[in-house]
Amino acid sequence: MKLQKITARPFLLVAFGVLFGLGVVAGFGGMSKLNLAFGQNGNNISLGGPTPNIPDAAALQNMNQAFRALAKAIQPTVVSIHIKTEAPKITKKGNGNGSGNGNDQNNPFRFFFHNFPGNGDNGDNNDDGNFDMPFGGPHGVQEGLGSGVIITSDGYILTNNHVVADAAKKGGVMVKLSDKRTFDGKVIGTDPTTDLAIVKIEATGLPAAALGNSDDVQIGDWVIAVGNPLGLESTVTKGIVSSLGRQLDLPQEGTMSKNGNYSIANFIQTDAAINPGNSGGGLFNVSGQVIGINSAIATPTGSFAGYGFAIPVNLAKTVAMDLIKHGKVNRGYIGVTIRGVDATDAEALGMNSPHGVRIDNVVKNGAGEAAGLRDNDVILAIDGQDVNESNQLQGMIALHHVGDNVKLHIWRDGKETDVNVKLKARDNELATNENTDESSSNETASDARKETATLDNIGVSVRNLNQKDEDKYDTKNGVYITSVAPASEAYDRGLGMIGNVITKVGGKNINNVAEFEKAINLHKGSAVGLTIKDDKGDSRFVSIRIPND
Repeated sequence: MKLQKITARPFLLVAFGVLFGLGVVAGFGGMSKLNLAFGQNGNNISLGGPTPNIPDAAALQNMNQAFRALAKAIQPTVVSIHIKTEAPKITKKGNGNGSGNGNDQNNPFRFFFHNFPGNGDNGDNNDDGNFDMPFGGPHGVQEGLGSGVIITSDGYILTNNHVVADAAKKGGVMVKLSDKRTFDGKVIGTDPTTDLAIVKIEATGLPAAALGNSDDVQIGDWVIAVGNPLGLESTVTKGIVSSLGRQLDLPQEGTMSKNGNYSIANFIQTDAAINPGNSGGGLFNVSGQVIGINSAIATPTGSFAGYGFAIPVNLAKTVAMDLIKHGKVNRGYIGVTIRGVDATDAEALGMNSPHGVRIDNVVKNGAGEAAGLRDNDVILAIDGQDVNESNQLQGMIALHHVGDNVKLHIWRDGKETDVNVKLKARDNELATNENTDESSSNETASDARKETATLDNIGVSVRNLNQKDEDKYDTKNGVYITSVAPASEAYDRGLGMIGNVITKVGGKNINNVAEFEKAINLHKGSAVGLTIKDDKGDSRFVSIRIPND
C-alpha cells in the first residue's frame, strides 16, 4: 500500500497539468490563436512587418546607390597623416581630457588637429609640462593625426600647414593609405598664410583626387567630407555648403595674425560633420571632385557643433603648384591695408550704396603706391570680378604671383576709374605705413586762436598740436584727441583712442581746432570721413555721422 501511494502521485500531477493547459488555451481563444502567437507547430517565428509602400522609392534607392559609389570612389584618395614631434612646454594647466590644450585659446585650430590623449597621468597635462605619449610612450614626445589628399599619382599630398608645421622642423611624418600601406613622408613646403602644405611619399600609381572648381560652388550644394576624425580612419560624412566666403583668423608664421591683413581666409562653410583629425582632408562635390581642404571647426567644446570650414580648392591648387615647384609660394601683393564698406562709409565717400573694399593705407614702396592708389580709394572689382569683402579680395589676389598685372576698378572722388597694378612681393611692402599726401598748408597749430574744443554732438574733445606732437606723429597738421565720450557717435564708430591725431576731415587737411570745428559743422546731418594717425605713423579712415545738433 505504501508503494502504491507513492506511484499514484505522478498521475495526479499529470491530470492537474492537463486541466491547467486547457485553461490556458481557453484564455488564448482557442488553438488557432495559440498557433498565431507562436507559429505553426511552434517552429516558424515571424518577426517584423511588411515593407512600407513609399512613393518614388526607386529614386531614393538610386540616390543611395549613387552615394555608395561616390564614397567608394573618393575614399582611396584621402590618407591619414601621423606626425611625431617634441611636445611643446605647457604654460597653462590642461583641461584634464588629454588634449593638451594649454595653448592659445583664440586659435581656431586648437581643437582641430587630433592630439592623442596620454595614459601616463590620464592625459591631464597637470604640472609635468609635457604632453603624454599614447600607449605608454615617453614624455616629451607628441603624436598627432591629420588627413591629406593625394593630388598626383607619384605621391604629392596636399594637407594643412598646422598638421605638419612642427614635423617640418623636427620630427617625422608617416602617411597611411586607405589600403593600409604606410610610407615615410617628407614635408616639401608649407604656407602659413593659407594654412596649406605639401607632403611627398615615394610611391607610384596612387589614386589622385579629381580637383574641381571652387568658383562654381553654391550655397545648398551637397558635399562629402572624407578624413580621419578622432583617429577613426577613412570616415565619410555628408552635408551641404552652408555659407561661402567666411572669414577666420589664421596662424601666420606660427602665431595668430592680429589683424588678418596677411592671412588669407575665404572659407567654404559646411555642416558635413568634421572633427579633430579631419584637418587636411577633402571636401568633395557630388561629382567626386575636391572643392575644398577641410581646415577648421567653430565649436565651444572641441567637437563638431555644426560648422566646419574648408579652404577653396582653386586657392589650394595655386599654392600646391608653387610649393611643389619652388618649395615656397611666390605670392604677389597690392601693398594696401583694407576693410569693408558699410552704409556710413558709403555716404561719407559719396557712394550710392555700400559695396567694394576701401583702402585704409597704401604701403610705402609697394605695388599699390607705384600704381597711384590712394587712401580711401574703394576697390569695386578685380579683373572684372566684383569684390565686396576684404577676405574675398585677399583670396582673389592670392591666385596671382609676383609680376602679375591686375586691373582694379575703383571709386575715387565721386567717380569710377581703372588702375593697373603690377604685383610685388610682400618683402618689399613691410616698411612703415605713412600718409603720403602732403599738407596743403604750412600754417602750424600755434597760429590757431582756439587751443581746445569739445564737440558734444559727436562726443570728442581735441586740442591743437604742439612741437612734441608734430615730431612724434611726423605731421605738421591735425588736432590731438584728448577724450572720447563713452556710447557717443565717435566711440561707436571707432574714431580712435586718446592720443591719436585727426589729420583730415572729408579728405581735406585740417591744421587746428578751429578748422576741425568748422569742417565738422559743414557736414551736419550727413556722414563724413576722418583720417586718423597714430604714433607709429599708421593712418586709417573712420566714417562718422554728424548729427544736426
